[in-house]
Amino acid sequence: MKGLITNDWDRDNLNFLLNVKGDDFAAWYAQSDEDDKAYAQELMDAYSRELKLRAEELEIEARLDNTQEANMVIAKFRLTK
Repeated sequence: MKGLITNDWDRDNLNFLLNVKGDDFAAWYAQSDEDDKAYAQELMDAYSRELKLRAEELEIEARLDNTQEANMVIAKFRLTK
């Protein structure tokens, strides 16, 4: 999918950005150039899109589960021949 993280290199770099803390982040930021910072922003934007898509998928799954559960309850009260 366009705009999503599709390779291990980008995924590893994203994981670094998500997990780096304190002085380590400051050191990375101090040595990075504008291209590095733009790339980091692109990774974070792509991750944001991934999270939004996953949230939508989970919402759909929850709605389907609720519908199936409701149908099971309703089925108990239906008259059968």
